Amino acid sequence: MPEQADPQASGRILVRKFRRADHRAILDITEDSFGGFCLEANMEKHFGPIAGTSWSERKRDGIGYDLRRHPNDTFVAEVDGEVAGYVATRLYSSILTGHVANMAVRRSFQGIGVGKALMQAALDHFRREGMQYARVETLEQNFKGQRFYPGCGFKEIGRQIFYFREL
Repeated sequence: MPEQADPQASGRILVRKFRRADHRAILDITEDSFGGFCLEANMEKHFGPIAGTSWSERKRDGIGYDLRRHPNDTFVAEVDGEVAGYVATRLYSSILTGHVANMAVRRSFQGIGVGKALMQAALDHFRREGMQYARVETLEQNFKGQRFYPGCGFKEIGRQIFYFREL
């Protein structure tokens, strides 16, 4: 995968395949980036900790699942040698669709092109793997995502409402 330079970054943005050594940094970025922008945080806002776990623990578990199940479909961005963000993808070959399951950029690296470089890596990966479509979803309160994804060529095709309750 080629290195991608960004003139606004303090150095160069390098997007590469996930390595096991990235696991801790990815989990830290997840906690740094997803507060207020994930279902787990929404559930906790209304119900408190679920099963004695925080939203960040549950979100980290979900990311850990992707890292274990789809390590070859996960990409990491580095800026000046520091892990700045990641994108975890899934391939649905039967419907020729690549799915951006999770993407996050450490707050201190947002706004310098890291997200664009990660999305480009995901889309390139989908094309190499023979996918013909790409999908991504975001929550209504993620205003950055609602601007970012259309800027990457995605079109809104529908909205979904999530419900949760105690039993």
